[in-house]
Amino acid sequence: MNDSSWDRITDAIEANFGLADHGHLTRPIADAPELTEKVAFVVFDRGGERFKLERVTGPAIIDRKTMGAKRVGATVHFENVYDPDEITHKTNMLKLDGDEWVTIDPSSLGL
Repeated sequence: MNDSSWDRITDAIEANFGLADHGHLTRPIADAPELTEKVAFVVFDRGGERFKLERVTGPAIIDRKTMGAKRVGATVHFENVYDPDEITHKTNMLKLDGDEWVTIDPSSLGL
């Protein structure tokens, strides 16, 4: 999603629902804390529920390594490899559930 698309979407949300909050922040990447990602967000209420739309800009994942033993019953986990020079964008839709933001599928809103 490019900048103008993000602006159009956030303008539409503001026009239809109003904004409870908006802003920008920088946070470390969960599995690579030495790297950071920038997050633009808007928070809005719809039908008595609170939602957050995020646009995350950060290093691209260029590889995913499988880590763990090859014996039966061993746990396996994945390790992402990032390219700090290649930038990617992703959009997350979240819903406030109690005190916690939970990722949801945007199509579930029927917009």
